[in-house]
Amino acid sequence: MKKSPVRKPLSRVRPPVRSAIVEIDADTLYERCARQLRNELQTGALPTGNRLPSERAVAQATGFTRLTVRRALFSLEEEGFLERAPRRGWRVRAAPLSEPPNTLMGFTAMAAARGLVASAKVLKHLIRPANVEEAEQLRIAPGAGITEVSRLRMLDGQPTAVEELRIPTSRISWPEGFNFTQSVHAAFEAQGVIPTWADAIVDVIEAGREDARLLGVSTGKGLLRLNSVTYGADGIPVSLDVIRYHPDRYRFRATLERRATLR
Repeated sequence: MKKSPVRKPLSRVRPPVRSAIVEIDADTLYERCARQLRNELQTGALPTGNRLPSERAVAQATGFTRLTVRRALFSLEEEGFLERAPRRGWRVRAAPLSEPPNTLMGFTAMAAARGLVASAKVLKHLIRPANVEEAEQLRIAPGAGITEVSRLRMLDGQPTAVEELRIPTSRISWPEGFNFTQSVHAAFEAQGVIPTWADAIVDVIEAGREDARLLGVSTGKGLLRLNSVTYGADGIPVSLDVIRYHPDRYRFRATLERRATLR
């Protein structure tokens, strides 16, 4: 008669020992793949905004498995190098645009300083009377003419911000047929009006349906909003600006200084 096998209590059953070498290899494989892709991103071999080949194609090109490539891509997304485009795979993320601390720069100038190409699509352009609040901020009479312009601003073709400008017609005379896809700051300067400083308020708002569509984000996504009054060198306001930025494509920078207090 066969004896029944003696079963060990679960508390005495040791789990199989997993080789540390296997764990190290698993980690270094995806890290090695990420490092190889990161080098190509940093050298510009994969330009900003470009879509990556499929994961299968990347795996074949690099010699790693598709699972390793996928883990490397997620790692590069966390580092800010890549972003997932809905139903379109992966693409190279543009570095967030930002002006130097405490420096007033137009969008086009900021882009040029980063080696990027700024462009614009005009959404609205009209001349209308200023309301009481606008007149107070711009120091003009209520009902005086203002040029209102709304534009979608892009960096290397990537939607980056929705911009709304209100400019007194008494301060700037637009040339006949002026192309509002061009730099507005440059047009100011051509007429001797130099934007010199601005009072700005920064907050976060939820993207409405139209902003979400224009910027390629989901409705309700947080957008960085910049409200400002821009002044010329003479201290007179030249424009009211409201800019709503894509959350991953703009970074506001400021230098904060603690002033001496009276004792």
